[in-house]
Amino acid sequence: MEPKIALLCSGLGNIKRGHEIFAQDLFDLLKNDLDITLFKGGGEAGENELVVPNFSRRSSYLNNIKAFASPKWADSIREQEKERIEALTFAYAAIKPLVEGGYNIIHCLEREVCETVFKNKHLFEDTPRVIFSNGGAIRPSDLPSCDYVQEHTDYNFSRSAKHKAFMIPHGVDIDLFHVGIDSDFRLKHGIPEDAFVVISVGTICYWHKRMDHVIREVAMLDNVYLVIVGQESDDSPAIRALGEKLLGDRVVFTTLTHADLPQAYAAADVFVLGSLFETFGIVYIEAMAMGLPVVCTNHPNQKGVVKEGIFIDMSKAGVLADTLRNLDPSKLESLKTAGPSIVNEHYDLKLLRSRYVSEYGRISAAAAHLKTWSVGWQVLSNVKNMMKQFRRMLSN
Repeated sequence: MEPKIALLCSGLGNIKRGHEIFAQDLFDLLKNDLDITLFKGGGEAGENELVVPNFSRRSSYLNNIKAFASPKWADSIREQEKERIEALTFAYAAIKPLVEGGYNIIHCLEREVCETVFKNKHLFEDTPRVIFSNGGAIRPSDLPSCDYVQEHTDYNFSRSAKHKAFMIPHGVDIDLFHVGIDSDFRLKHGIPEDAFVVISVGTICYWHKRMDHVIREVAMLDNVYLVIVGQESDDSPAIRALGEKLLGDRVVFTTLTHADLPQAYAAADVFVLGSLFETFGIVYIEAMAMGLPVVCTNHPNQKGVVKEGIFIDMSKAGVLADTLRNLDPSKLESLKTAGPSIVNEHYDLKLLRSRYVSEYGRISAAAAHLKTWSVGWQVLSNVKNMMKQFRRMLSN
């Protein structure tokens, strides 16, 4: 059976992160080789692209979400709830065009989308195979219901659900990200040509990307500039204020299109990400492709992705500052050379194309499965119904 693929990403068109970049890049990579349709949450509908109605996380209707958490985590909880609502409304709206389209492979990037599609597999004339891209390094016991799971690193694959997992890493467009790009980014933002520039790329937030940590560490150094490129969040105003307070005119905040991002990388001397863990981290390999040394968390996943970088305990105050203060020039030169070579060997999108074509072909040819009736299933269903009735009685 020839694969007919639906690629679903509720965030695409609503927000710009590595997750959404992966969805767009994968579609662009395969659209000339396979029958693939991109289902996205916003933007304009192009050829073989479908914009699915949803409650975008940026909708004003979600501004009044209540967060039952401590003030420290309230903004994070609200952001997560907005993402959940966006994915869930997208998923239910996508069911009709998915059924009408007769897709035999449905590749989902969000867990709520995957759960909803899998739960409704019985609606399809030909039962589809549902793939989940594990963008959050979710452990096997917590994975959404799916037929197959894509892991993006060897480390995550080693810990995944072996009977249904496969590994294909994220990739980078080396025609867009490469050494030798002319950039006027420093001139535009008033950064001296001889200044040492640290760049960090990611959502401007406290949780996960920890941009406030990077600001505090760089602020300990003299004459070092910091460029932060990323999507805005509820935390962004406070983080901007912190940067301006501690660094003054030595910090630049900006949001760029993916196509313009190489201009910022090309203006920097070293790349830093303050997160303590990343499922993958597309920004690492973008920076490496540009010849930037990478300083990141000392975690086995990041070691496996970056391979040759500067790995530190990012959780401890002062460690990043000390690392940047004591950078070995010969080490930096070595990493500038190693980065592009590693990307060309492992992460070039053109090389990954054949792996996707092969994997989709294998999955399409495999038998599709639906739940079937059994005595055990009936007993479990009866127990669940009894519990529901018991809860109703208690509530009355």
